[in-house]
Amino acid sequence: MTTKTLKHPRVEFFATSPRLADAFRIAARRNKKLAHSGALHEVGHMAAYARAARLAHDKQIVVLSHADEDYGALTDHGVEKMVSGAFHLLFTGPATHPGQVAQWMRATKIRSENRLHIVRVEKLEVPQMSDLLGRVCSAFGQDGIRGSVIDAYLVRDTLLVRGPKHRMLHVPVASLPALRDQPPAVLQNFRIDPDGSFIHWPDLDVHLGWSQFLQAVDPAELRKAQQRSADFNRRYGAAIRKIRAAAGIPQTQVAGLTDRQLRRIEHGICRATASALNALAKAHGLHVNVYLDKLAAAME
Repeated sequence: MTTKTLKHPRVEFFATSPRLADAFRIAARRNKKLAHSGALHEVGHMAAYARAARLAHDKQIVVLSHADEDYGALTDHGVEKMVSGAFHLLFTGPATHPGQVAQWMRATKIRSENRLHIVRVEKLEVPQMSDLLGRVCSAFGQDGIRGSVIDAYLVRDTLLVRGPKHRMLHVPVASLPALRDQPPAVLQNFRIDPDGSFIHWPDLDVHLGWSQFLQAVDPAELRKAQQRSADFNRRYGAAIRKIRAAAGIPQTQVAGLTDRQLRRIEHGICRATASALNALAKAHGLHVNVYLDKLAAAME
């Protein structure tokens, strides 16, 4: 069975059980990014196999599995070949034993950090699920080019950050001046922005994005990424400024954005996040999709 969202979805999700498929549908109703950028297929249906084979070389495939459930579908010879290059999200719950995760990894032969991300959730239907899958869509789309965080967790003195193209960064806390020498309780208390723009530590009032983490571990690659995205940010910011000026809206009259934030966006210093674009669309009295179409036209 296939659940259609976009005519040309950005990410193709393959659920290995009906329970995961239902959780995806619930998440898509909560998250517009997921609803517009993701398509759902169930691995148990033969049509999904053919779909995966067609997409293997030109689409991003993400497989959703749970360690407490049967993994037989992934060991089927036909499916194994089709999803060999896929990115896997393996969910665990409060009752999941570590041995179940190890057994899943042995049976599926999926162990590489670049292909597997393990996520613990209390229930599959929680908002955490919709936020996570929405960030996956952001990381594999245009937002990913500019840097979008999928997930993060702290292991002793290292922050593991999953980002664009499912890359995992191992960032020593000591390499981040804003977090250096902070107690574990403070470091563990963080929130990932719904669209993956940054990670926020409320106790420190610190916001760090993918570029800061990349700078800490690979400055040379960061410079390359910045060169690719800087021109887009300038052109996009100029289009935002052009449309706002034509509508006669002052920078100080966009609810949800300070004039400083808007000025930085319009000058291409920082990217326009989904929340910023929603605020701008509302200020113009437009649906966000209509506003985005106007921006695209202004950039041509």
